[in-house]
Amino acid sequence: MGEILEEVKLWNTPAVGAFLLHKFTASYQSNHASGDSPVALLHFIVTSILTSEKLKEPITNRRENLQSYVRSFEDHKQSDLLLGIHERVKNKLEYTWRSIDIGVASGLLYWDYESGRLYSKNITVPPTRGVSPKGLVKKDGEKAEILGKWFSQHDVSTITAYLKIIL
Repeated sequence: MGEILEEVKLWNTPAVGAFLLHKFTASYQSNHASGDSPVALLHFIVTSILTSEKLKEPITNRRENLQSYVRSFEDHKQSDLLLGIHERVKNKLEYTWRSIDIGVASGLLYWDYESGRLYSKNITVPPTRGVSPKGLVKKDGEKAEILGKWFSQHDVSTITAYLKIIL
């Protein structure tokens, strides 16, 4: 019961979401062929994945790409989890907006209103002791970076097709 309560406490704060979206965006930018940033729509998909233990579990560096991630659900006959991402995006809409707002207000992210893209700001000063991310948040940050790398290899329509999301 303690783990469930800890997870609920963790994900009830959009500040954690802002940190994860920053990690995702920074990784996307650094891995994109032209250094571009993700459109904001992708942040809603990422939040829906990272707030689910079952969806984020297969995100590891041992997988080489998004296709491998999707295959892991099909191989384990859990395709219904992928079909649920679309609904999770709708359910996490407000949470994601608040996370983006906090990310922008805190200086982790900034908007390009003309393109609808979110950019990550470089953090030059590392967090000090006591304010650096704790264990679970740090692990989730690593998973956000992996998603950023995977998503940077595809356009939005390909990502939504792989994840079975209808726009």
